[in-house]
Amino acid sequence: MAGISMAVFKLTLAIFLAVVPTALAAPTPPPFNWGSISSSEKLSWHKCYNDFQCTKLKVPLNYSSPISNTNTASIAILRRQANVSSSSKEYKGPILFNPGGPGESGVDEVLRIGEQMSTILGEFDLVGFDPRGIARSTPKASYFNDVQRTAFTPLSGLSITNQTDEGVGRTWAGAQILGKLAGERGKGFLEHLTTPNTARDMRSILKAYGRDKLQYWGISYGSVLGATYAAMFPDKVERMVIDGVADADDYFSGSGAIDLVDAEKVMESFYTGCAKAGPENCPFHASDAATIHSNLEALYEKLRTQPVPVVTSDAIAIIDHAFVRVAVWTALHYPFDLFKPLSAGLSALAAGDGSIMFSLFGAPPAELFCDAKAHTDDYVFEGTFTLVCNDYVPFSNDINESKKALEEMAKVSLFADTWAQLRIGCSGWPQIPRNDFRGPWTGNTSHPILLIGNTADPATPMVSAKKMSSGFPNSVVLTQNSFGHTSMVEPSTCTYKVVREYFTTGALPAPDTVCQPDFDTPFRPDDAAKQTRRALSVEDDQIREVASQLSANFAKRRHLSPLSIGL
Repeated sequence: MAGISMAVFKLTLAIFLAVVPTALAAPTPPPFNWGSISSSEKLSWHKCYNDFQCTKLKVPLNYSSPISNTNTASIAILRRQANVSSSSKEYKGPILFNPGGPGESGVDEVLRIGEQMSTILGEFDLVGFDPRGIARSTPKASYFNDVQRTAFTPLSGLSITNQTDEGVGRTWAGAQILGKLAGERGKGFLEHLTTPNTARDMRSILKAYGRDKLQYWGISYGSVLGATYAAMFPDKVERMVIDGVADADDYFSGSGAIDLVDAEKVMESFYTGCAKAGPENCPFHASDAATIHSNLEALYEKLRTQPVPVVTSDAIAIIDHAFVRVAVWTALHYPFDLFKPLSAGLSALAAGDGSIMFSLFGAPPAELFCDAKAHTDDYVFEGTFTLVCNDYVPFSNDINESKKALEEMAKVSLFADTWAQLRIGCSGWPQIPRNDFRGPWTGNTSHPILLIGNTADPATPMVSAKKMSSGFPNSVVLTQNSFGHTSMVEPSTCTYKVVREYFTTGALPAPDTVCQPDFDTPFRPDDAAKQTRRALSVEDDQIREVASQLSANFAKRRHLSPLSIGL
């Protein structure tokens, strides 16, 4: 392969295959036609995707009025039933999952992780739902026709905001188009697609399930949804785990700057880890961290004026500065599974070969989605902007305010250009009523909340977890001593045991508990699992295997959308 040694190519291929465990390569279940089932006010379950059940729940579009023909939303719901009968004493009810985004599909998430997660939480129904406006739920936040969306996405600047007047201007202009179409084509429903209404939808799901209190696991933006539910319905919490905790005050204000305070720590761990790992385990290696940093900056600059073309048998791409910035930002979220492949991709790219970077961060592999065609049909990026722009306080449409917002964010992190598109992307949003719940995000919940944060998380720093915990009496923050976005991206048998104990018995860990990851470095040898395997009980060994599979599964989400990587 031109520009890259065969040794590096073989290493990269081995790495890439290593992040897709056998369990994730299981046969794809047959697609399910969601149009074949009707929405009702009861949970009428239908067999779907082989081992799952699907339904649609009818809820009020506007909760201030009863359901009617003109005041209805439909929530798509999927569950993997517990490994025990619902009549068994061991059955513990449903756990609702939200995978973040905002704008990610809970249906797809439980399809991806349900089998592995049931190994740990087998006494529970595992329930994923598409939040209102998202994917299979209706009315849908979709404002472009297919031709418009295809043309708009690469031109809009809504994936990365180049820190120049031209870059801000492009993102701002894209926001004007998005806002205009949302206002025109979202009439009658746009203002009701909010996080507080999604919290109310969870109440509706529980009532239809015949349950009074919520059991919930929310990651990233899912922590905002969980905290909102807990603040609105503090006496209706049975168990709540929020992992990768965002500051709800900061989120609803639209600032976003605090999210990035630990991003440089994670980036620095790439430089130092690569330097220590040596060229065998980090192909982008140099003698010290500072040199690796300099080499990456030099590569960024080269790509500004000399992008690298990629032509494969079924795709073409241009690997430019923006592509690599987003790729590196993405890898910061999943260091355990992506730092080592990233280093191989950067090494090849420096030699003029962009194929590895494209294979890692370009078009999604077919096995990413259990129902790949359905997801392709149902996912649109507008869902992310609809939720955040409706939740955020209104912004000025003055382009100078957008420039100031980027400048303020850049004072916090060098990765402001990968984050500011959400803030600037709402600058053209239509003015809608904002009379919904706006905090405070506090409450004496009927059962204490378990919050989880990593030592350094590029998008939801530990400081946010501690702040949010202070608003909910008797809640506990569990620290996982690893880098990346949420605890799920690096295997930790300790963390999963704490979570399982909490869900099954309600017991919280002691304050200041720290869980160690199962591996010391992302730049591990290919046989590291065998080298580090210590004497474990059969149960713990099983949990660690599941944790490794889930970590790899979460890393595969990197292909979903640059917009949904952060939260």
